[in-house]
Amino acid sequence: MRHRAAILLVIVLAGLLALTAGCSSKKNPIEVGANLDQAKDVAAKAGLLSIQMGVQSYVATNGAVPSDASQTTLGSLVSPWPSNPFTKALMAPGAGVGDYSYATTSTTGYKLSVKLSDGSVYSLP
Repeated sequence: MRHRAAILLVIVLAGLLALTAGCSSKKNPIEVGANLDQAKDVAAKAGLLSIQMGVQSYVATNGAVPSDASQTTLGSLVSPWPSNPFTKALMAPGAGVGDYSYATTSTTGYKLSVKLSDGSVYSLP
């Protein structure tokens, strides 16, 4: 589990470096803001992947999906719990940017989604 988290962290950091490469004080403020939003979107997706790993671990242990994907339910499987890059608070279910939603689709099926900066929704699996 720690190995996966370390790999995920490396991927997120590489993505953030790629998104911010070439940023300078001479850039248009709109471009810099867009780059920040893109970086936050990448971080929100990475947080969702962490929660997904927790759900998958829960399924492997219990044979069924959890009733919810909250920190209370999955906290022992997802440590540290991811932060919402837009609010700096811990990620939580909701409708705001950086918030996630979770729904079960069957005994072992589920759908996780996170709202991105442009209002679109990124979903797993």
